[in-house]
Amino acid sequence: MANSSINLTSLDFETLKSQLKTYLKAQKQFVDYDFEGSNMSVLLDILTYNSYTNAFYLNMIGNEMFLDTAQLRDSVISHAKDLNYIPRSFRSASAIVDITITPTAGEACTAVVIPKGASFTSRIGSNNFTFTTDQNISVISSNNYFKASNVQIFEGSYIFDRYVINYANTVQRFIISNENIDTTSLTLSVIEDTSTVLSYKKTENLFDLDYTSKVFFLQASTANKYEIVFGDGVSGRKPKDGAIVIAEYRMSSGEFPNGANTFKSDGELNGFSNVIITTVEKASGGSPYESLNSVRFNAPRKFTTQERAVTEEDYETLLKANFSEINVVSAYGGDQANPPQYGKVFICVDLKNADALPESKRIIYRDFIKKRSPLSIDPIFIEPEYMYAKVDSIVKYNINLTPLKPADIKTFVLSSIANFNDTYLNDFKKYLRYSQLSTAIDFSHPSIVGNDTNVLAILKIIPRLETIQNFNVNFNMPLYTAISSLPTSHFASEDHVITSSPFVYQNQTCSLEDDGNENINIIVAKDNYHSFVKKIGTVNYDSGFVQINNLKVSEITGNAIKIYAKPRNKDIFSQKNVILSILPEDITLTVPAIRE
Repeated sequence: MANSSINLTSLDFETLKSQLKTYLKAQKQFVDYDFEGSNMSVLLDILTYNSYTNAFYLNMIGNEMFLDTAQLRDSVISHAKDLNYIPRSFRSASAIVDITITPTAGEACTAVVIPKGASFTSRIGSNNFTFTTDQNISVISSNNYFKASNVQIFEGSYIFDRYVINYANTVQRFIISNENIDTTSLTLSVIEDTSTVLSYKKTENLFDLDYTSKVFFLQASTANKYEIVFGDGVSGRKPKDGAIVIAEYRMSSGEFPNGANTFKSDGELNGFSNVIITTVEKASGGSPYESLNSVRFNAPRKFTTQERAVTEEDYETLLKANFSEINVVSAYGGDQANPPQYGKVFICVDLKNADALPESKRIIYRDFIKKRSPLSIDPIFIEPEYMYAKVDSIVKYNINLTPLKPADIKTFVLSSIANFNDTYLNDFKKYLRYSQLSTAIDFSHPSIVGNDTNVLAILKIIPRLETIQNFNVNFNMPLYTAISSLPTSHFASEDHVITSSPFVYQNQTCSLEDDGNENINIIVAKDNYHSFVKKIGTVNYDSGFVQINNLKVSEITGNAIKIYAKPRNKDIFSQKNVILSILPEDITLTVPAIRE
């Protein structure tokens, strides 16, 4: 009979064996029994091994029962399916090109058709990638010169899967054979009665469906593949028995073709060989299938949106879940804009491996989100703004605890700051907590005994050279005020709230700084002194707003002037449309060695 006094909850072999011994020693039949020097020890090993194996097995089964703890991809996908979430497939990189066709003298015509699947090749390193058109493109001309402008081409070739419906086979499934499918390219044709061709469209919900709706559903299957599911004759048309199903889709190479910017036609187009391809936008947006962490994050949030965008999080979740090229996204209502713009929602999108949001992507995102927004709301996509943090740190380490050199410790600290940036920053609406950053630096290596770190906020202005311009720079945070008023000439070591990177003004290398009285001045540095040149603007220490007037520079360092601001409480935070991050170029480390 089972005895509830036995405690077999541990997953450690020796602990389990000890628990079994403790139980047996408490039984009068085994008083003074030698468990170590007898055959009982072998039996205990067998019992312990069996208990250990069962405990481990049940623990793993328990983990796989929940979305948060499941480790197997098939388990995570299965839980996501319960939430009506389809994990993102491979996505083909796409580029925008102009295609120019010039027929020779004997090839005069008035119209040219560039067919769907027309292929073009681009080379990145030692790899060739094939790009194709996704639709037929007709070009009409009266001068025997044909130009198709802003044509979107996608990486990958089209392939087909063929199935025959057999309702006698009650376990028949329509599994797409290639796991590298880009599901956005999937089209389905059903051939019935040997000649009737029906086109089926993909749908994700049951709205407005009846027994005549020619639709199909797509769901994740095992082994990273996808499965086609037809309607049951009530919600969605049920194909006839014996019908032939042809699935056409594009096979993608994921993120590897990103950056392709030179293309050439793989052959004649519509019988013409004189074809010139001009790149408008280089290839971007390619990605592998969705990671498990991404599925765990997106599935429950996508379920709460119910394919409609009402709250700010709805907009963000829908875009992140459907477009893999998006790095971070932030949405906020027009009532939060300055000045308020009611009836609008502003959406900031930052793309991976891209410096700006291309117009083609802006149109795609707007068309996607507009269908899911309330009729009275107008989604507006805007460029994000960027704020950076300058980190100056003196990091002390004990040379009695490590043989490493200062350069080695510096490498550890740089890596720790980079991890801090990836974990806590590099997104909208983020806080740089000074205490967390200082702790991260201390834990970079066991030999580090402390650090003295200063953090400044950075915003950039990009002036046109030799042009008088005004700039409004808003840090949107209270700035440091415990400084004294400074004379027009003062030591370079004096503390300032606002400073800048150098630039050339009136043939002098100058910079900006405040004087403690909310004035922004142009100063020139010489012999450890800063000398006043000209008042150029003002700063509000409470709001962090800096106004610069009538600035005319002839040369700058890099591609922008950096404006540095000292926060009032050492923490830096970014607004709803501002991405906060730490760049390696803005980190200065001094690593002195000490003995303790």
